[in-house]
Amino acid sequence: SSGINAEYGGGWMSYTAYPLLHLKISGAEFRSNYLMREQDLNRRLNVYRCTEQSVEGFDDDYYGDKIKDLSDYRYWLRVQQIKHASAAKLRETTLFKLKSK
Repeated sequence: SSGINAEYGGGWMSYTAYPLLHLKISGAEFRSNYLMREQDLNRRLNVYRCTEQSVEGFDDDYYGDKIKDLSDYRYWLRVQQIKHASAAKLRETTLFKLKSK
């Protein structure tokens, strides 16, 4: 029991003795995790973004600027899927019109 208290007390004492070191370490870890999450989000936006012309009239959020949380991201994904489907239909329609001429 005293060994456990000494361990916890030693940990607490190290944080109070070296608060700047603790903040720098935890801040660096937070920043690196944040940057990794940010890069992953940007990669996903680039993969799923609809770059083709579509006939759907959704409010265009091409860069994902309106994404604030997970539900916004899921909505953005659904809209991009609808735009991809619409663009595919538009492509088929234009190809059919070209073949008909």
